[in-house]
Amino acid sequence: MIATGAAVVLVELGGGIAAAYGRYAATAPFARWLGPMVPAWFAWMFQESWSVLVPLALLPFSNPTCLVSPGNLALGGMFLTHYTYRSFVYPLRIRGGKPMPLGISSLAALFCFFNGYLQGRLWTALHVFSLDTAADRAFLACGGAIWLFGWCVNLHSDSILRSLRRPGETGYKIPRGGMFEYVSAANYFGEIVEWSGYAVASRFHVGCLAFALFTACNTGPRALHHHLWYLQKFEDYPRDRRALIPFVW
Repeated sequence: MIATGAAVVLVELGGGIAAAYGRYAATAPFARWLGPMVPAWFAWMFQESWSVLVPLALLPFSNPTCLVSPGNLALGGMFLTHYTYRSFVYPLRIRGGKPMPLGISSLAALFCFFNGYLQGRLWTALHVFSLDTAADRAFLACGGAIWLFGWCVNLHSDSILRSLRRPGETGYKIPRGGMFEYVSAANYFGEIVEWSGYAVASRFHVGCLAFALFTACNTGPRALHHHLWYLQKFEDYPRDRRALIPFVW
């Protein structure tokens, strides 16, 4: 997973190629080879839902000790809360979303299937995230707080982006408010913070940490592409905003 994330960074930053969906779908190289275009709501639901369905399908094969461990329940709750929203609520609230190539959505679905299996197996069968020591409890509390902050930023940023379009509109406007006052990709910032908190709560278990690192590698380059796109498209775009990390980058 980490190697895949590194490859994404190499292609998107080194090659200057943005993933071919959203505002970049029409201009991306080889876009016509990525399959037919499908509605944004369908693409998001199709690709993200595996992150919910696969862990639930693993429950009959679970380790009972894992299922009653508060640490496992907390980590599973973080993961499933995010992806239940992203799979079944967010797609139905999209306004004027650009169609997505089926090939891109299928690749995302493949990742979500794999990651859903990896994360689900961790908390249902492979590892007991115990809270026996004060350090265990501190990591969970700290990680949970970080995750919650990221989750709230992510939700609020989605709401701001959605409010920029009236029903039927498809154009782009400058997002304002919340973390958008500091970065161009506030929604990606929130998601990276979420999964960083998830990794902290797990005491940096390699499976959880790999997911957090992949998220940063996958969304970081796209955040930079968004930032440069906004600067080019809008003459009045705030010049003091950063791409992803407030005051830094």
